[in-house]
Amino acid sequence: MKLTYRGVKYDHSLPMLEVSESDILCNYRGRQHCYTYVRHIPFPQPQAQLTYRGAAYQTNRHGGRQTVALADNKSVFSAFQRKLAELTPLMDERRQLLRESARSHSESIQRSLEHRIAVAREQGNINLLQQLEDEMRQIA
Repeated sequence: MKLTYRGVKYDHSLPMLEVSESDILCNYRGRQHCYTYVRHIPFPQPQAQLTYRGAAYQTNRHGGRQTVALADNKSVFSAFQRKLAELTPLMDERRQLLRESARSHSESIQRSLEHRIAVAREQGNINLLQQLEDEMRQIA
């Protein structure tokens, strides 16, 4: 099939796939339908050492799984400890930032409350002044 994209001509040939019919039959809008699927072409699987819920295993080229000896489980735990050691300084910085922002927030609330108390005193609003002083005692 000849195609053109932005003035560039090229040939495009659709890949030919081997299709097989399955044994699965169904009815769709009153008509029988048989599913078709592409025949599976095996290809080499990657070899990897993995862990699922603390259980170590490895995969082979054929997609099979093999359990790993317990000695390898310790290496997974030590890898976790190494990763945690790398992240600890970042977590400490984040905690410090959160503490500073919490302190800044409470100082801002206290300044706002002091301003509202000063305004209530100027206006002579005793009820509001009592409520604001109660709120000040709750914060402190």
